[in-house]
Amino acid sequence: MPAGRVALAGGELRRAVRDAIKLPVETDQPAGPPEFRILRALKPRGYPHPHATSYAVESEAGIFALVMRLDDQAHHSRPARGPGRAVLYISHQSADAELRDEPLPREVFAAEQGAACYACDVRGIGESRPDTCGEDSFLSPYGSDYFYTAHSIMLSRPYLGQRAYDVLRVLDWLAAFDHREIHLVAKNWGTLPALFAALLCERVVQVTLREAPASYAAIAESEEYDWPLSALLPGVLTKFDLPDCYQELTKTKRLRQIDPRGA
Repeated sequence: MPAGRVALAGGELRRAVRDAIKLPVETDQPAGPPEFRILRALKPRGYPHPHATSYAVESEAGIFALVMRLDDQAHHSRPARGPGRAVLYISHQSADAELRDEPLPREVFAAEQGAACYACDVRGIGESRPDTCGEDSFLSPYGSDYFYTAHSIMLSRPYLGQRAYDVLRVLDWLAAFDHREIHLVAKNWGTLPALFAALLCERVVQVTLREAPASYAAIAESEEYDWPLSALLPGVLTKFDLPDCYQELTKTKRLRQIDPRGA
């Protein structure tokens, strides 16, 4: 730990996380669950469950997180209420592709018998991926993910914090359908918004992260790294690092880490 930085835990850590990701002030007292749109139900696509219904959850005015509920029966309306426990998978780059090809959500959904199963693309990911900087520019060095991250830094509201806010609002939305106990699951890019949301939401009781970054310090101290700018938080190492967050979740929320990554 750098000289002069004190290890944070509990309420102090949560306050530091809130400050670092620049959550909107209204999150202290959110005005109820977010509005949402019911989108077209999907035909069977090789997901862990044969049917999926899509929803656009409005986390902020005009900004949507795209959520799918997976089920064994076809469903064409708002989510059914309950059961009390739900699994929410936060995608790396595409919930659609990962529900077909990624073992993690399939394994967790199979293990969570009786729980409702959801998957989510936060803003700028998967079904909400923009072509602002040109078609298929998302992963190019100065493509859309970099473009929106750079603008978020200039506006002093980190893109990663905006994505964490999407997860928090989706958790509020799930609570409106009586899902009061959440197992939050995420892969790679999705692990960071999931991590911060898990720290800040009491309804998250279990967390599974695959390929999460081991620490921001390791990235900062490496000459080369492959984490995108959208995964970084300006000034974070003056207050805390990711191991502080992992330790807190280990103590309070049954954290499981799979294949953590370096720089």
